[in-house]
Amino acid sequence: MGDAVKPVGPVDIAVFAFDEPKFNGAVAEAIADLVRSGTVRLLDAVMVYKDAEGTVTLAEITDIDGDGIPDLVALQGDLPGLIAEDDATSVIAEMPEDTGLLMLAWENTWAIRVGQAIRANGGTPVAFERIPAADVEAVLAAAEI
Repeated sequence: MGDAVKPVGPVDIAVFAFDEPKFNGAVAEAIADLVRSGTVRLLDAVMVYKDAEGTVTLAEITDIDGDGIPDLVALQGDLPGLIAEDDATSVIAEMPEDTGLLMLAWENTWAIRVGQAIRANGGTPVAFERIPAADVEAVLAAAEI
C-alpha cells in the first residue's frame, strides 16, 4: 500500500515589481503573519534586484520571520510550476535598472478543508479567476461603498 498523500490547497505564484526598492521589513512581517496564522504555507520566495549599474542580485529567502529557522518548506527536487532559478533569470533582462522583483509561491492552506469537502461530494473545479485588488477598489469607489 502506498503512502498517504497529504492534502494540499491551491498554490499561487505571484510576482511583484518594485521601483527603487527600499524594504523596511513590512512585507516580510505581513507574510510571516500569514504563515504563523496557518492561512498560507510559503513554498518559495525569491528576490531579484538590479542596481543602477545593471548588476543583478538573486536571493532565495528562507527565513521569513527572522528567527533564524528556515520557514520555507523543503522541496525535494524541482516541482513543475514552482519558482526555479530559470524563472527569475528569464525576467532579469526585462528589468529596468534600480528595480526589484519579489517572486512568491504559497499554498492556500485555508482552502484545504473546503476542497476536501467539495471533492468528497463529487465536486470538480471548472474555473478559477483572481480579481486584482485594484479592480475591486475601483468598483467599490464607483459604487461609493
